[in-house]
Amino acid sequence: MFTILDKQRLSTEVFRVTIAAPHIARERKAGQFVIVQQGGDYAERIPLTIADADPDEGSITLVFQAVGEATHKLAVLEPGDAIENVLGPLGTPTHIERYGKVVCVGGGVGVAPMHPIAQAMKQAGENHHWCTKRRTGDS
Repeated sequence: MFTILDKQRLSTEVFRVTIAAPHIARERKAGQFVIVQQGGDYAERIPLTIADADPDEGSITLVFQAVGEATHKLAVLEPGDAIENVLGPLGTPTHIERYGKVVCVGGGVGVAPMHPIAQAMKQAGENHHWCTKRRTGDS
């Protein structure tokens, strides 16, 4: 079980949750994801990008939009509740090297996977800039 440490509602259907996952927090690299399963052995397994990690605290942060049954089940959980299964880190990490100057572009929920990549680029010594796109009517 993976305990939810913090939860924030970012918009009507977008949530940020921080969960206790010490191994994943220590091992994850930019561009990797986890598989989350809530609701029993036959529940849907959903991939979510690791938006941030704190190896000292032993936590990872996930950002997701509640659009289907599985993500709505995650959205109703509160700090102190547990997620049954979190598998990761998975996937090939993003290739990071020093390019000289990079621009990181994302919009909406797509900004979450860009965050760890921008962090890794900055650690590599990049002079980087963030560009985000807001749709008309977003607040």
